[in-house]
Amino acid sequence: MFAIDDLILSDHARKRMHQRAIRPWMVEVALDYGETVFDGKGCIRCIVTDKALENTPYENDREQLRGLCVVVSLSDGTIVTVEWVYNLKRKYPRLNFCRSVKNSRRILRSNQWTAQKPSIPA
Repeated sequence: MFAIDDLILSDHARKRMHQRAIRPWMVEVALDYGETVFDGKGCIRCIVTDKALENTPYENDREQLRGLCVVVSLSDGTIVTVEWVYNLKRKYPRLNFCRSVKNSRRILRSNQWTAQKPSIPA
């Protein structure tokens, strides 16, 4: 076990913090302000979202903290692991390229596009 400012980290969590560039202050923010979800395996997950950081001192650090997840054991309170939830990491999720190309082709072929096409001033 490893402790940082009253936080008890497992060796796995300490390694993951180092690998994923997660600082101890970020873990504290996740524990204080993150949305808590029971994972059904004896742990809770504290996940930092934009909504969770509204009206907090860390509101300006949204880009840096968005998607941080801290997994805490309910039995002894140790931090099991820390991770990034990548579908929350981007403010605007990336579109599937193939799907967007197919949809744009379908829209271009449809009559709606020709009806809605803006006129170019001469």
